[in-house]
Amino acid sequence: MRRILSITGLAMVMLWTGLFAFSYSAQAQVAGVTPQQLEQFKQLPRAQQEMLARQYGFDLSLLDSQGSTTGSRTNEDPQTVFPRGTTFDVNGAPIIPEDIRSQFAEEEGVPKPFGYKLFAGEPSTFAQVTGAPVPSNYIIGVGDTISVQLYGKESKSHQLKVDRQGLITVPDLGPIQVAGLTFDKMRELVQQEVSQRLIGMQAAVSMGELRSIQIFVMGEAHKPGAYTVSSLTTITQALFVSGGVSDIASLRNVQLKRDGETIATLDLYDFLIHGNMGNDRLLQSGDMVFIPSRGDMVTVQGEVVRPAIYELKDEDSLAEVLELAGGVLPTAYKKATRIERVRDGRRLVSTVDLANAKSLSVGNGDIVEVPQVSNEIVDSIMLVGAVARPGYYEFNAGMRVSDVITDVKTSLLSYADLGYGLIVRERDNRGNIELHQFDVAAAVEGDAEHNKQLKAHDQLVIFSRYEDKKLQELQLTDWIVSETEKQRKEREQLLKDYRQNYLRGLVIQQQRDFADEDAETGESEAQQELQGLFTQRTLDDEMNAMKIQEYAEYSRNNLLEPILTKLRHQFSESGNLPLVYVAGEVKYPGVYPLVENADASDLVAAAGGLKESAYLARAEITRTQVKGGETVTDYLSFNLFDALMGKQNVPVKGRDSLNIFAIPDWQNTLEVTLEGEVRFPGKYTIRRGETLTALIERAGGLTQYAFPRGAIFTREELKELERQRMQTLARELQHEVATNSITGNNQSSMSYSQTRQLLQDLMEVEPVGRLVIDLPYVMSGSMNADIQLKDGDRLVIPAQRNTINVIGEVQLASSFLYDGSLNVEDYLRRAGGTRKKADEERIFIVKANGSVEMVELGGWFSLASDNRLEPGDTIVVPLDTEYTNNMELWRDATQILYQIGVALAALTAI
Repeated sequence: MRRILSITGLAMVMLWTGLFAFSYSAQAQVAGVTPQQLEQFKQLPRAQQEMLARQYGFDLSLLDSQGSTTGSRTNEDPQTVFPRGTTFDVNGAPIIPEDIRSQFAEEEGVPKPFGYKLFAGEPSTFAQVTGAPVPSNYIIGVGDTISVQLYGKESKSHQLKVDRQGLITVPDLGPIQVAGLTFDKMRELVQQEVSQRLIGMQAAVSMGELRSIQIFVMGEAHKPGAYTVSSLTTITQALFVSGGVSDIASLRNVQLKRDGETIATLDLYDFLIHGNMGNDRLLQSGDMVFIPSRGDMVTVQGEVVRPAIYELKDEDSLAEVLELAGGVLPTAYKKATRIERVRDGRRLVSTVDLANAKSLSVGNGDIVEVPQVSNEIVDSIMLVGAVARPGYYEFNAGMRVSDVITDVKTSLLSYADLGYGLIVRERDNRGNIELHQFDVAAAVEGDAEHNKQLKAHDQLVIFSRYEDKKLQELQLTDWIVSETEKQRKEREQLLKDYRQNYLRGLVIQQQRDFADEDAETGESEAQQELQGLFTQRTLDDEMNAMKIQEYAEYSRNNLLEPILTKLRHQFSESGNLPLVYVAGEVKYPGVYPLVENADASDLVAAAGGLKESAYLARAEITRTQVKGGETVTDYLSFNLFDALMGKQNVPVKGRDSLNIFAIPDWQNTLEVTLEGEVRFPGKYTIRRGETLTALIERAGGLTQYAFPRGAIFTREELKELERQRMQTLARELQHEVATNSITGNNQSSMSYSQTRQLLQDLMEVEPVGRLVIDLPYVMSGSMNADIQLKDGDRLVIPAQRNTINVIGEVQLASSFLYDGSLNVEDYLRRAGGTRKKADEERIFIVKANGSVEMVELGGWFSLASDNRLEPGDTIVVPLDTEYTNNMELWRDATQILYQIGVALAALTAI
């Protein structure tokens, strides 16, 4: 401490004045502080430096950065992460070229010369590395700095530079010759001199700043030339400094030349393969690293550890070459190793067994390819589908289905179909297959008929009992899942949705449209093609296919598609395709493969079983055969119940079509809705043929507040017809407007946007499907007036009404209390009269029951007396279509809109 405080006050003031000035300007410090003062401050202990920095309010990091200004890059390691060819700006930042993608792109599967990836990058700067440890055999030379720390009765620290005579001068000790000594010898010498000549003192010796040397990198270097590097630089480091080697450089004969002689040879394969750096010599000033061009090359590819192109040195046998490549993989087929070579101007190929040909010689340009063993697993059974552990199983002679599927609970998934399984078996070397069907549950229980004996390479296919993915996900077991498991599934689903949305944004719109279209139809092109082989599908089949938005993972559609596609090109002995079609009252109608010894009961099981509506007394097979060069179609009827019970065997042939009929007059549900003023409103299940009068009696009749003349009766099929009519009318209107615009006959005062909006409104109107009825007449008991109900019918009985509604082209559309003494003209006056665009010749009345009556004019607003108004009626003043355009279609459109509006208003008021 006393030694530290012995610094003169003037020097300290000058020092800190300069340091303070440096906090504003680096130039001020250089001008205000001498190098000697800075050096003196740096020799203080770090704790003392920090104390003085806090005392004078100086940022010590600024001094550290200033002290490394001249060698700021010397403390940075050379960066080799940039691809070869990258340029750098003045600050050392990489300038990424536009073709950076092509620089990193590599052709997959093509062998590359081994070891050249080591030099794929080049440093952004050729700065020296000074932070590396100094080896014990380092040779001290002129320019090196040696740090000597004296301790004992007093402490001193000296940074001593080796001068041109190879001497360092230790204060109070004198010069010592150190040049040419190794680092260990130099350290021992200095410590010995200090201990002998300075009584009570010891020395700690280390290396300070190292000298720079100039070397040459020549030959097949990427950037040959002279380089100034650290004295710790080795041969490999010199290669990196020069940017690596060229594409034709030898990695096995890198030479170190000194004074015109080759003193060392470096084989980089020893470094890359064995990690041996014994020949990586330290360089001296004036050394030359020479890289000759490469020698003989051999290509090794296929099932080896490191497929690549290798340079030969002393290797001349196949075993030695394979050792360079790391040896063969376990998947290698050693008996058919191929060697391609060029001899006497001809390209030859030889196939050898590695077990007997390891001593076989190889030469320049040879290509050694070790093939892969077949992916086919021999002597195995494959289990796929709705099983707990899918995959390959070992085959043993006499093996049966129950040996693979040992238990229904533990071997199968909870939604597996226990009534339908398939065994896919190859029957010849051409790849033709045959199929065997079995009952999964019966096979597991050991039933001899279904627990079939297996053969090698058989494939067991187990299906889900659901086709729709959403139905499959509705499992009761989901309710016992822990909260943690539920959260995990939610996170997985969110991640899945994110990935799908991200990937969906990367494809073009056309592909997205195709995917949406496939999802809506729920069927692949392969399925549609297969079903086209049979008769046209029924409307029910089409609707069932439309209901499935996404098939379950192990559905019949997904698992059968590859089987059906293979059978599509495979004909049976009779010339028929081994495919059958199941239609009608089964759970999953469609195309199925023809199994061995198939009968009608097998097809029913394949289609998921019967629906509740299936008719058991009779079913039919449509069989198409070629007889005498002509197609003959036969119809085979049989008792379905007997076939399912095994009392009747109904064999099935290829291309047969099985049709399961529905029970006559069967309907799963017939529901009719009663609303409004009935004693017991609600939904009623009815039988076919039931009438409206009978249903009202079941509902307890009408209440005393009912308004039967205003009853609204709607039907689903009428709603669809109404929608089709409006769409047709809108298309016709659009066509006529466009035609008039092109021909110049458009005399409408409406703008294009108004016309377009009217068409859009017409397209978006939701139809009501109202059937005009006279409910008092229906309930009068007349058989001709009663209505047979259909599924989805709806009857709304409003409460008593005592109003007249006026809508359309009037000044104020409103409702008025009914007054029997007033006529249409009176109510129009109360509504403010008609507008300029009103069609006064086509005013009509929508009666409370939905019927329409035209108002006949006897003069200027002189209305005939036969248009008698009743409570609940609506007076409609339509738009003058001739005012807008001379088109009758406009009149039809506006009339439809008004009628639907009146019906909707009545329903809303219930």
